[in-house]
Amino acid sequence: MSQMTYLTDAWMITCVVSTATNQARDMLLAARDFGAKGALGYHVRGYGARERLGKLGIAVETDKDVINVLVSSDQRDSVFEAMFRAGELDRPSAGFMYLTKLEKLAAYVPASIMKELKEAGKVRSAL
Repeated sequence: MSQMTYLTDAWMITCVVSTATNQARDMLLAARDFGAKGALGYHVRGYGARERLGKLGIAVETDKDVINVLVSSDQRDSVFEAMFRAGELDRPSAGFMYLTKLEKLAAYVPASIMKELKEAGKVRSAL
């Protein structure tokens, strides 16, 4: 049986933006440039506002892109700010983003990096 490693210093940045723009691409590139190692993007369809507006609802864009980026607390603020600026989320209806503290994250960690993480107290192991 292999040993499971829990990373305890992990945050997830989640962004929801319109599919009709290049915001998601620009935000992913900004995250990468500021040190994020991996991201997940996917397409979704929203419900709610369009249905409440009746015939006028046809003008409401329901297709969205969602981006999830995992970062450490050291990267959290710089990556979050870079993504916000790249997506120009300071405009009306541009989208939104939020940050979630992850209790634990299980993943393969190479031995060379594991040593550094243990010394910094950012990882724990369980059988």
